[in-house]
Amino acid sequence: MRILFTKRGYSPLGGSESLCYHFATRLAERGHDVRVVCAWPPDHESLRYRVDDFSPRVFDDRRVFVDRGVEVVQVKPRGGLLGMAADATTLVDLMRGDVLERFANDRQLIHNIGREYLDSSLAVAAELDIPLVLTPLAHPGQFHGGDAPSDIARYRRAAAITTMTEWERHWYIRNTIEPSRVMVTGMGPNATRAGDGSAFRHAYRIPENAPIVLYIGRKERYKGYIHLLDAAERVWDRYPEARFVFIGIQGFYSTFFDDFARYSDERIVQIEGASAEIKASALDACQIFAMPSRHETFGLGYLEAWLYQKPVIGCDIAPLREVIGQGEGGILVQQRPQDVAGAITGLLADPQRAKRMGETGFARIRERWDWEQVIDRVEAVYEGALAPAPDEVDRVLA
Repeated sequence: MRILFTKRGYSPLGGSESLCYHFATRLAERGHDVRVVCAWPPDHESLRYRVDDFSPRVFDDRRVFVDRGVEVVQVKPRGGLLGMAADATTLVDLMRGDVLERFANDRQLIHNIGREYLDSSLAVAAELDIPLVLTPLAHPGQFHGGDAPSDIARYRRAAAITTMTEWERHWYIRNTIEPSRVMVTGMGPNATRAGDGSAFRHAYRIPENAPIVLYIGRKERYKGYIHLLDAAERVWDRYPEARFVFIGIQGFYSTFFDDFARYSDERIVQIEGASAEIKASALDACQIFAMPSRHETFGLGYLEAWLYQKPVIGCDIAPLREVIGQGEGGILVQQRPQDVAGAITGLLADPQRAKRMGETGFARIRERWDWEQVIDRVEAVYEGALAPAPDEVDRVLA
């Protein structure tokens, strides 16, 4: 198949960015002709994806390179420097429609992930009369969460919608999306089990006997990093040697308020722009992964922790009840510092229970979220989207 992905951020690191990266590169490995049209990232984000390593061809409005068999087209948004800043920080669609149409013209379908550049993708798909597959990753109840009536109207224009969980699938169906057009694909972990926990402890001066509670994710308020930070004092009452490690770039909220300024304590370790190697080593070193997020469609970080057989702490919300399960792969809590602290101290006090949870999570990856199974499901969605509609079949047979 000739597939075009559209996404503002495309990178091997991150959440939805890496989901698109894995979909694209793994489909290319299976022999599909895959292209991605995304944003030319600001300089500070370019460090996450070393484009110069791929000898890109640079033009006035775009640069083009090939990574793991995928042709990547990074486009400068409309509006010059101001447009670049707005495109990087808001949901405004500033994709250059003429450029997108040029690179979609020879494709069989478009797959948009995360609603970034959704309007321009819908317009180009309609203009070229090719199907649009959509992975909205909506967060119902969150500001700009993708659950407004105008969002639902856009979703109805897609040939197919893929979701991460059954709960998410039924949410779209409840919002009057045709059930046959909504399918669960899930996702796999964005990590490999190759981390060196001892090297991580040495690099960040963490004693070998000190338990590590790890957070990996963008520092957005809804993800609960502040509540985890505020839980530290309560945990230290029982485990004063515990370290809290935060890995992730700043979110919108954290660019205005530095919550870490409240803690000038060596037991709080903050790392921004970590490489995949550092992240893997942190996962190998930690005892607990905690991301008590109020809004998730899936939560990639939990899978990455399970790859290292570590127990996880998430927020008690419907998607995570399905993914984590209460007391199975981890613990679900309310997004309150005292609840987060209670879950952490409970796991540190019962290492055998923590070990069982990590093993359960690892087994779940192998049973449900192995990447080969995920890509099988994605290909099935594409085949359904490309199949003639029943009325078209009737016309052909007539």
